[in-house]
Amino acid sequence: MVDIKGLDKARVLKALYDHSHVQGSGFLQAVPDGVVTVEHCAGLLAKYSYFDYLHGRVLKVDLSGDEFDERLYDRDCGKGAAQRAVDSIRDETEGGEATTGNTEGEKKEPSLEEQAEMTKEAVHKIMEILNELPPTCHIVASMTLKMVLSRPVSSMTEMLMMGGPHSPSALFRSVEKPMGWPTGMGPIFGHDLFAHSRNG
Repeated sequence: MVDIKGLDKARVLKALYDHSHVQGSGFLQAVPDGVVTVEHCAGLLAKYSYFDYLHGRVLKVDLSGDEFDERLYDRDCGKGAAQRAVDSIRDETEGGEATTGNTEGEKKEPSLEEQAEMTKEAVHKIMEILNELPPTCHIVASMTLKMVLSRPVSSMTEMLMMGGPHSPSALFRSVEKPMGWPTGMGPIFGHDLFAHSRNG
């Protein structure tokens, strides 16, 4: 068990997110750096205490108490990863660098050119993965992405956490996740751009 007594759980959640990685089809939920802040995590903790995945990054931790079971987190992120994430908060606190905002401080807003390049790179990676899927999976994934992108940003955020009001198709159900998406969190992106991959 990892002791988090006395620590700001929003900072703990962010540290665990920062020290984790996108896993499986979690790439569909990935967000740019700077989106997940301490304030964002505090808002999520006001509603949830258990986090399976957060924006595509595997967590599998319950932050309801003063300590949490790190075994599943360490299984996916490496031995001792959870403790290192928590220790990074303690190190900042002891060094007088802790803040009530983003633990990495205020990040400079990317320029329009940088945002365009980030978007281009993200779309390229997603299309590469889609093109590697079997035809049936490719079609289902594309349809799912289109459906979610058509929703307002606020409802998309909710769908990230709970899978949204629409039940996933049978293709997305599994023994491990019989009621939901493979990641347990639902999709996030979708766009007609993916039609290009089918048209060559």
